[in-house]
Amino acid sequence: MIKNLPLLIFILIIGVSTSTMSTNEHLSMFLEWTLPIISIIFNATAVVGLSLHVFVYKPMKQAEDNLNEVIK
Repeated sequence: MIKNLPLLIFILIIGVSTSTMSTNEHLSMFLEWTLPIISIIFNATAVVGLSLHVFVYKPMKQAEDNLNEVIK
């Protein structure tokens, strides 16, 4: 999961950038609908992945380390 952390942060940055572009620019009708959809998908993916990393992976890793320490 740590290997995917930079990828998740990059996806979040792209999602925020496309969201900002879609609200601040005068774009064609196609991009006016496409950019917000892309930003929602990217932001949702990044938030779910980062949440899983923080709330599931890290506590499991700490519990595993504690268990290995107790067993030794």
